[in-house]
Amino acid sequence: MKAEIARLGISGSYFFPSEKVFRDIYGPGGEVGLDIGRAIWKNIEFHLEVQYYTKSGRLTFTREKTRVKILPLGAHLRYVFLKKGLHLYAGAGLSYCLFQEKNPIGKVDDGRLGLSARIGGYKKIKGLKKFIKHFIIDAYVSYHYCEIKPAEVKIDIGGADFGMALGFEF
Repeated sequence: MKAEIARLGISGSYFFPSEKVFRDIYGPGGEVGLDIGRAIWKNIEFHLEVQYYTKSGRLTFTREKTRVKILPLGAHLRYVFLKKGLHLYAGAGLSYCLFQEKNPIGKVDDGRLGLSARIGGYKKIKGLKKFIKHFIIDAYVSYHYCEIKPAEVKIDIGGADFGMALGFEF
């Protein structure tokens, strides 16, 4: 892998929150995102990602409407295991998670540093030589851990993502 190769992709994933209380109110759901990656040395890649999850739900006791938005911004290093056909990888890094929740009880705006890990694989498909070196199909599983304290109780707003990204290499 050459150091000048960079990738850009748009992702869609299924987010499964780790906290039961969070799942009871909002449940799992779809996320969209943007991935940017670059080979930096031999089989090591630097990877940036942003995901966006928003969902409505009902508060546990009062059953009033509530809405949540979570925006994890991640920076990772990952190692590519295989370079023929399917490129398998595993990596980890830091995520800064922006959290917003609105309901009749109040509004919470918070942001915290968390951890994340991602494993997956991508397949390269020949592109247009002058503009795009390869098209990329990436399938992955990732996990974010980010603890916030919106009231008196700490809660992990992270969870597992099962997703795919489509993009290109230039």
